[in-house]
Amino acid sequence: MGQLLAAGTVEVLVENSTLGLVERSRESDIYYPDAPAGRWLRPAEGLVHAHCPSDVIDARVRVELWQGDPPGIGTWSHSEEAEVFFPAGGLCIYTLGEILPTDIELDAPGRYGMRMSWALNPEHGPFHSPFNGQDSALEHAAAGNEVGLEGVDQYCLAQVWYLDSHIGLPPTS
Repeated sequence: MGQLLAAGTVEVLVENSTLGLVERSRESDIYYPDAPAGRWLRPAEGLVHAHCPSDVIDARVRVELWQGDPPGIGTWSHSEEAEVFFPAGGLCIYTLGEILPTDIELDAPGRYGMRMSWALNPEHGPFHSPFNGQDSALEHAAAGNEVGLEGVDQYCLAQVWYLDSHIGLPPTS
């Protein structure tokens, strides 16, 4: 199992189902990458766009940087993994018109694994899928996430880990 190196939490107002993780130098180049139908995470160089249910308004996002694989995910409404190339620099959370720093700094450019898990607040909602043709309410999974969900619609955990062999060192050519 890996070791937690750093963590930061931000609260955001989610607009138009837009929420993502971006490396600071790519802030001016945020777009919605293509992905297979039904994928919640859409990675592109320097960013990962996450679809949010359209009825989520307030979200709390905890970003964790790990050396090695992070531990298992526990109970969540949904969890998904992606691989992304991040340049070295600060990670930020974005939504429409807002970019918030997480206090997470990547020391080396390279391939990173990213797992985003989220829980939906059972006291709010119901929440519905952002995908066309999926009209049923999404499952709430608050067990173990009650503190993260206090006062928000959605709690997200974004775990990031370096996939190349030496975290903190640039990849060798």
